[in-house]
Amino acid sequence: MLFRGTARALHVVGLTARRAPVSKRIALAGGAISFGIAYFADEKLGVHHHLDLLRARLIVQNETAPKSDDRVAGASSFKVDPDTEVRFPVSFIPTSPCPPLHLVGLGVRKVSFLRVKVYSAGFYIEESRIKNLHHVPGWHNFTALHLLTPPSPSGSDPLGAPQMTGEALIKSLLDQSVSCAVRIVPVRSTDFSHLRDGFTRALIARQKLARTSGSITETEDARITESIQSLKSLFPSQKVPKGHSLSLVRTKGSLAVEYEGRPLGEVKDAWLAREMMLAYFADKDVISPKLKEDVAQGFEDLMK
Repeated sequence: MLFRGTARALHVVGLTARRAPVSKRIALAGGAISFGIAYFADEKLGVHHHLDLLRARLIVQNETAPKSDDRVAGASSFKVDPDTEVRFPVSFIPTSPCPPLHLVGLGVRKVSFLRVKVYSAGFYIEESRIKNLHHVPGWHNFTALHLLTPPSPSGSDPLGAPQMTGEALIKSLLDQSVSCAVRIVPVRSTDFSHLRDGFTRALIARQKLARTSGSITETEDARITESIQSLKSLFPSQKVPKGHSLSLVRTKGSLAVEYEGRPLGEVKDAWLAREMMLAYFADKDVISPKLKEDVAQGFEDLMK
């Protein structure tokens, strides 16, 4: 039976391979032998139909499987970054102890004067807090424009009513102990050290501003420096392939780092956790203007 099945395959291949180069003939013959063996096994066991169904099922599962190991809630719901075509789950649950998070907005991060795309980032907040955004100080009449407008010297909106604007709005939200996260997906292969250095540069810049303004004491300044070093130590020395996700998760008093749904560690420092989130909504030198704009619109839509 085996030789009969193999002979059938060789006969078919032989009809099309007589004029092919020698290397191609060898490849075709090898393929035909493999096919004959597989044919024999299928015919002998009488499972043609079941194997076909299994193969089809495996192909579908492979094509539709999530690209990340994150525990995604509502995996069928995604939002796509139009600049990079990276998909973000609308809801996901971090590995760190944290309630379900909801995607507010996303945007691409670009660097250098060439505006090279580095990664797409999505900003998430605690789902259960969305319905109470109106009660956050400064958010009672929130619009996207309020988040995108730097504070004015008068501290009021065009109508003359006191209104918080810019980065201060996100700070007011974070002061409510709201869990949130920034989920990052590189659009080109990179490494942990490159991403790590970007995060620490942003934190060091904000530490310097806090030191200059006198909003932190010398003791706090020293502690923050140690916390930044602790954050740097969480990142391994290895590559981060295109399309893999890295999440910075801010919970009560700590910042956790996750890679593809696996925890890399956390730093228990409330200042560092808050300032890492605020760096993406800074009034000056914002990390991703596209992210800030989309989050502003996302918050406005959520509050309608």
